Amino acid sequence: MSVANAAFDFYSAGRSWLHQLDPRVKLAIVAACSTVLLLWLNLILLAGGIIAIHLILLLAGYPWTKLRAVWRALLPLLVLVVLLWPVFYQAGATIFRAGPLTVTSGALGVGAATALRITAVSFVFLLWIGTTDTRELVRGFVRLGLPFSWGMSLTIGLRFIPTFAGIFVTVSDAQQSRGLILHGNVFRRARQMIPILVASLVSAFRASEQLAMTLESRGFGASRRRTVLRDLRMRPVDWIVLTATLVAALVLAYLALFHGFGRGLY
Repeated sequence: MSVANAAFDFYSAGRSWLHQLDPRVKLAIVAACSTVLLLWLNLILLAGGIIAIHLILLLAGYPWTKLRAVWRALLPLLVLVVLLWPVFYQAGATIFRAGPLTVTSGALGVGAATALRITAVSFVFLLWIGTTDTRELVRGFVRLGLPFSWGMSLTIGLRFIPTFAGIFVTVSDAQQSRGLILHGNVFRRARQMIPILVASLVSAFRASEQLAMTLESRGFGASRRRTVLRDLRMRPVDWIVLTATLVAALVLAYLALFHGFGRGLY
């Protein structure tokens, strides 16, 4: 794997308790935690959730360099969310006014909460895809009832997103080293990006063709009945974690929906 692709590959191998959890349990954790986080608007609770997720990943041996890469990928989107929210939301006390734009305390608060919510949900997904290899992802989907071909397609899609992002970065660096200058306004930069996009698409199609030949050479789709060397088995610790997660999520969701817990900004 190239350096660029490695930088965008968020999976990290390990033998921690989080890595050894059944992938179905980790998927349930993602669904439960995301539901609760989407119900919350409280800045303190959302920030605390982000810190807790970081601690869990670090205690599981997940490398800080990959966490930093996720932050770098998210940061432009988070800044854009905070800056654009005052355009669509005007509640709260006015902080300052510049022509038709009015920035209020409520807009900044809700924008910050939305950015924290996006961050928290993104790192919750990292608990799953960052500690589960491709084979376990496929087996997890298949054991949940998806056909093997569907599970394989979904897993390939998840895994190739960072690969294609790495291809784009590699091609962009190569083109700029040959004299391509990416400067100017948005439209000028868009035109200058065309050679990068064309080369990236060619590389992506070549990678897809190689993947198709690899799957065909290994007999993918040759038989409807498949066997596995190591099938998934729910262990007692998996059931304990699954039960605790679902109970906690149900309690927090009930408190949020019927008692307003976490629904206010502060």
